[in-house]
Amino acid sequence: MFILGCLRMLYLVPASWLDAFLVRKKPFEERYAHMKKWSKRIIKAFHCRVCIDAQGAIPQEGPLLFVSNHQSAFDMLLQMSIITTPFTFISKKENEKLPYVANWAKTLELIYFDREDRASAIHMLRESARQLKSGRNLLIFPEGTRARDGKLLELQAGSLQPAFMAKATIIPMVLVNSYDFKHVLLHGATFQVKFLKARSYEEYRKEKAEGLCTILQEEMQEALQEATC
Repeated sequence: MFILGCLRMLYLVPASWLDAFLVRKKPFEERYAHMKKWSKRIIKAFHCRVCIDAQGAIPQEGPLLFVSNHQSAFDMLLQMSIITTPFTFISKKENEKLPYVANWAKTLELIYFDREDRASAIHMLRESARQLKSGRNLLIFPEGTRARDGKLLELQAGSLQPAFMAKATIIPMVLVNSYDFKHVLLHGATFQVKFLKARSYEEYRKEKAEGLCTILQEEMQEALQEATC
């Protein structure tokens, strides 16, 4: 299985890298569709399966801020493979140096920020709010880093500020079983993605970011504990 996956990747990696470059001047929705297609192919190459569990209908009209836990480098591919509404990521600046990731990131116009630089973080919040207001959907990992043991780390309240600033709908989501990246590559895996109750701005506008963050922390933790895949 692993060898077959690697052989497929010998085609998929350069082909998807080239495609990401070639479609860069096309409309964002078309670029996203291309990257979504490649995400599905890469996941399939390693014999991975995705179970989706949604609490109610997932909003299709924005602006939307997806709020997700973060377990491994596989997460971005996993999320793009299943989310039909075009979106881009808010990511730490270190990822900008990864050649393959950086090429996809440029095509999808990721918003980077330096976690150690306050000015960079402020710029990220403002740019994220600006893009949400313009209609671009975003996904953020509010833990700030990967949880390599599959557990949920503490969510950072500041990560929700763009939603408040842009009056965006917040869609919490939980990834299950993607943290063991080496096992995924060697043996494949079954992932579970749980979309929790979406919250429109009218539903959370009277909350403080810290209070809403605490609520989301509890809901996401419960969803992780109830995971079945």
